[in-house]
Parts: sequence; C-alpha cells; structure tokens
Amino acid sequence: MNENDATSQENSELVEVVQQDIADPTIEVGSGCEWKSIGSEPQWDNPKSMKAYDHIERHHGPKKKPNELQGRVSSTQDDQGQWFKAEYWVEAEKFTPKYPGRYIIDFKRPIGRVYHPDGNITQDVTRAVVVRNADGTLKSAYPVTDSTVFK
Repeated sequence: MNENDATSQENSELVEVVQQDIADPTIEVGSGCEWKSIGSEPQWDNPKSMKAYDHIERHHGPKKKPNELQGRVSSTQDDQGQWFKAEYWVEAEKFTPKYPGRYIIDFKRPIGRVYHPDGNITQDVTRAVVVRNADGTLKSAYPVTDSTVFK
C-alpha cells in the first residue's frame, strides 16, 4: 500500500454519510464498479476528468475567484460552496455510496468554504453535497454548512 492509499484509507474511516436520498439502490455505479455507460470509463482518480467531474471544477473548484462565486450567489440567491483542493472531490466520489442519488457527507476536517447571499463566507466547512448520476459520474459536488439538509 503506498502513502496515498494509506491516507485515503485513514480518511475513509472518518467520512460519514449524514443524509442520503438514493435514487436506485439496485444499481452500483462509480469508481470501483463495472463501467456500463457510453464510451470509456472516467479517470476517477484524476480531479480534472471532464467526464467524471466537469461541473464541479467549473463551478466549485479552488481556482474560482471570490468575485466569480459571489456573482453566482447573487444570480441564484443560493449558497455556493468552493473546495479547498481538487483532490477532495475525488475523495468525495470514492467515499459516497455507490448508488445514484443525493448525499451529504462529512469529512470531519475542513474541505472548503461557502459563500452566502448576505455576503458572509463560512470558512473551513467539513461537509459536502454529492449528487451521483445513474452512470456513477458526479452531477455535482460542493461544500456546504452543517445546517444544510435535503428538502
């Protein structure tokens, strides 16, 4: 086991699924599962994989400038999460249950920040929403505050 695998294994023991809304519990999808969708399997370990993580990097990635996230908050009037590191959404994919659906997971360590419509920013949040498509790729994944729940 290399150092990255050991760190990932340690982190997985700390990650907790706080809330879940499984769309189909009969289909296992995502990294480590057989790829049954169109084309080649996504590069699950690559945070820049367009197939697996495109929306996440474009809208919630660590390279987004504060004014871009604040602009999105203004236009949507919804909180907007930003990951501290791209590797964290790869971890989120690995640690999220392997069924299509919506999940809130808690990393038990800071993973990002959340911009709010009132102009405030919550730093060092530990939770993320992860939305898994039917093929296992992530529709979205972004940091959220502890008070976030599915409606």
